[in-house]
Amino acid sequence: MAASPSIRPLLTSTPDALFAPGDLGRTLFAFLSLSKPRIVSLVVFTAVVACFAAAGGTPPLGTVLVLTASGLLATGGAAMLNQYLDRDIDALMQRTRRRALVTGQVPSRGWVPVVGVALVASGVVGAAALNLVVSAFVAAGAGIYVVVYTLWLKRRTWLNIVVGGAAGSAAVLGGWAAVDPGLGPSPWLMAALVFFWTPAHFWSLAVARSDDYRRAGVPMLPVVVGPARAASWAVGHIFLTVATSLALGFVAGWGAVYSLGAILAGARFSALGMAFLRRPSPDSGWAVFKFSGPYLGIVFVAVLVDQLFLGSH
Repeated sequence: MAASPSIRPLLTSTPDALFAPGDLGRTLFAFLSLSKPRIVSLVVFTAVVACFAAAGGTPPLGTVLVLTASGLLATGGAAMLNQYLDRDIDALMQRTRRRALVTGQVPSRGWVPVVGVALVASGVVGAAALNLVVSAFVAAGAGIYVVVYTLWLKRRTWLNIVVGGAAGSAAVLGGWAAVDPGLGPSPWLMAALVFFWTPAHFWSLAVARSDDYRRAGVPMLPVVVGPARAASWAVGHIFLTVATSLALGFVAGWGAVYSLGAILAGARFSALGMAFLRRPSPDSGWAVFKFSGPYLGIVFVAVLVDQLFLGSH
């Protein structure tokens, strides 16, 4: 039966109205995109790999499932809060202007911070089922990303991403603590690897997209000191990252699989870094940025393979 004239405007006039069936899927997909699935997947993957490394093989399935679920909830919620708080500057940047909160794909956007906080809280509480150390690191990771990086530092200082990198380190430490809350030298070196990697990852992107950050008024390092000095700082962090990865294998006593992966990925990362240093252009910065994610993935896959096939079970 057709809708009466008195209720038809409720179905068509406002963005907060009920969705037609064809629009519901697009709206849910847009809302999911606020959680930054690719970034969240990488963060949670590093935590899970740290869990396997702490176990020296395969940890209990329940531990892995709880760690994964709590990590996805808290990290996804933190990403939603980040996008909500940054929606004004995202609209000014070429790279982010198609995000769902900018384009209006997500109606009733006032619900976004509510959902984000609820997801973070759920992740923190869920992680407590493992132990309080894991829960503390899950809370710390979300807090650093949302409060310290997004709210406090991002628009104030070029040190934003240096301090903000601790959020990724917290994920690694939480993953290790799921099996071994004592946290010896190895998990701290894994955390240091992620900490050093983060500025190299973001500063190379910032050189490639410096006009975006300048337009948005975000003092990323290339905007403050220029591309040449920013490239030198980024490459310095690449070298620190690669050196830390090699030290990690030695201290942890991991085998040839890890060493080969770390050496090959590190060689490629360093070569791209040197090309970036010689010619600090948007193209060379973009090349470093595009490989930085796979680099971290390769190193952590090498950890996982080493533990699954050569670790103590």
